Amino acid sequence: MIRKLKIICLLLLLPIYLVAQEPSTNSSNQNDLLTGKWKVDLRPTPNSDEYYQPFLVKSINNNTFTGTFYGSDIKNALINENWSKLYFAFSTSDQSNDYYHSGYLENGKLYGITYCPNREFTAPWTATRD
Repeated sequence: MIRKLKIICLLLLLPIYLVAQEPSTNSSNQNDLLTGKWKVDLRPTPNSDEYYQPFLVKSINNNTFTGTFYGSDIKNALINENWSKLYFAFSTSDQSNDYYHSGYLENGKLYGITYCPNREFTAPWTATRD
């Protein structure tokens, strides 16, 4: 009888124990991998000389982040951790244009694309940790 009560108590407490555990998801690890300094290659064509600009992810909070890209503060940043890769998007601006950027993290490298409607411009880019 006492043994049955112990088993019942354990079974009742098990869900509480499992819920109280810190989730061990891949997303926080992916977030940690995104944070830091990146060197972005913005060459205009595949055969052009390398053209590097900095991308800094200062901090991540839930599904958003702060930082700078190409000397401009990052705005409207979002992260999507629901896929096997970490996807991100954000915007920047200069004195006359808004730029929209998106990309993903794969095997320690960033793959992205930038779009500027006013300049009728879009270009892919890659980045490595700086």
